[in-house]
Parts: sequence; C-alpha cells; structure tokens
Amino acid sequence: MPVKKHFTLLLILLFIAQLCFAQTIPDSVKTYVVRALDIMKNNSINKQKVDWETLYAQTFEATKDAQTIRDTYPAINEALLNLGDGHSKLYPPEIIKAYKEMGAAGASGEKVPMPTGTIVDGKYALITIPGFAAITNEDQLAFVDSIQHVIRKLDAQKPKGWIIDLRLNQGGNLEPMVAGLMPILGEGKSIGWADGDNKITYANYKNGVIIGLTDSLEHFIKEPYTLKKQGQPVAVLVSGQTSSSGEMTAICFKGRKFTRIIGTPTLGLTNSNSPRELSDGAWLNLTDSNAADRNGNIYGRKLQPDIELTLTDQAVVNSYLYISTAIRHIDKPKKKLL
Repeated sequence: MPVKKHFTLLLILLFIAQLCFAQTIPDSVKTYVVRALDIMKNNSINKQKVDWETLYAQTFEATKDAQTIRDTYPAINEALLNLGDGHSKLYPPEIIKAYKEMGAAGASGEKVPMPTGTIVDGKYALITIPGFAAITNEDQLAFVDSIQHVIRKLDAQKPKGWIIDLRLNQGGNLEPMVAGLMPILGEGKSIGWADGDNKITYANYKNGVIIGLTDSLEHFIKEPYTLKKQGQPVAVLVSGQTSSSGEMTAICFKGRKFTRIIGTPTLGLTNSNSPRELSDGAWLNLTDSNAADRNGNIYGRKLQPDIELTLTDQAVVNSYLYISTAIRHIDKPKKKLL
C-alpha cells in the first residue's frame, strides 16, 4: 500500500476511534484518558519514537466501554508499556494515599530497610545501601541521616578507602541514596538527566544543599558530614539485581577519581521516573529522562562495570571475588581507566 494511502487510512481509523470514544463514555472518563495520553506524548523519554496516532487510537478503542475512571487503568498501563521504556507505571490512588498517610513502613506492612556498615580487615569501610521507596520527606530524610550516620561511624576508624555495596539494591528513591552518600561523592555535579531531546540537566551539591534532583525530598541536609580525608579510593559493587535507582546511584560515581564500578552488568533501568498526579489521585509515574554521568555519557541501558567479574554458582565464593577485587583496587587505585 502506498505511504499516502496508508497515512490516510490511519487518520480515518483515528477519527472513527475518537468518535466512538467520545460518544460512549462519560466526559470525566474521556478527559482522564486524554490527559494521561497527553502527558505521555509531551514528556516520555521515547516521545520521538512512538506512533502517537496509533497509540491514541488503540487506547480510545480499549476504553470505549469504560464507565468509571478505574475502568481505564488497564488500557493506560498498556499504553505505558507501549512507550517501550520498561519503567513507567500507573499507581492507583489508594496506594499513593497509604504511602502519604502511613509512611513507607505502614503502607507496605514491612520494616523499611536501612543501610549498614562495617570495617573489613581493619582497613576498608564497607557500606551496604538497600533499595528504598518512600513518599514522605520524613521517611526520605531519615534514610539520608542513616547513611551519613554509618559514614560518620566508619570514618572514625580511619579507613583506607570505601566500598559501596549496591548488589541487591533494586531501586526506589534515588534522592535519599545520593544525598546520604554526598560526603563520599564530594561537592559538584554527580548525575544528570537527559530528556527526550538529549538535553542534560545536572544535579549539584554544595554546603549541604542539593540542587537539581527530581523527587520530593527537601534537598537540604541540616548537619552534612564531611570526611576527615577527602578523595579516598572507592569501589562500587553492582550485579544483575542492581536496578533503577540502585543503578543510578552507581552512575553518580562514574568519572570520580580513584573510583571503579565492580561486578556484572546491571538490570538496565538507568532512567528517571517523574510522577504526575491525575484527577483521581492516581500517579502516572512516567519515564521522562535517561541518566547521564558527570562526563556527559548518557545511559538508558545496562551499566557496564569497569571491572567485570566472572561469578560462580556459590554465593560465598562470589562475595569473596567482589570484596577481594574491591580491596585490590583500593590498595592500588588508578586515577583514570586504561
């Protein structure tokens, strides 16, 4: 079929879908669907790659019998899947309300994981940063404080270098992780966001204030900790389970002097989601940017480690490989990658 005829047929189908859509569902529901699609079209990281006429038509067809806003959720989630970023999602209002009113622990019914730290072989400070998801500033700032408390405690033991363990970090809120680790990351830019037009905006840190992060965290640390010795070697541990904000926390360290990412390729969700609240209180959590490191490299894909490990099927052996490789790097760090 000639391109012109194909395009004309597509327009006709879109017009028919819009007509049926407008005639069969309540105005509030129609407005809701159009609003959700418009947000995707204007802000998606893949907005230049999507056939929007087709996506609108498909979503209108899927919601033509909807009588309530909730009836549209499956079609909206399907539209989000069709964006191809693998990360966007619609969260119902009851989930958002629970997180806002009850905090992360109350909403999930589980204890919120917190970072831990220890000194390895009397010389190396090991910090484990778990995945963390919360909406309230109170929860987020508590996580920031807990990371800096661990750093302060370990720094008192005069470590030779730092090991940041992100192997089991499956994401959540990036901002508390980054804010907590700022004493090690240091001042200046650490991570940026490239929008659908590849324009990068960087986050910056100075004197306890973080500018340019994307979440609801109040970006001010009341008593920011400063390391006794700046610029020490850092090893960042990652795995195939390191995902989303866990991956982007690792990217914050890319390009830092005397720093290496160690492990296996990460999951590949190295992009940022920004929530847009819809009329019923649901959140359209839309992927609208790809992570960029301080050197301007844009991701949106798996993070490849600087030192890749060949793992076994034995967890104890793998842990030894990770820690021993990290120690070798800290003992003889190289300023730049070869």
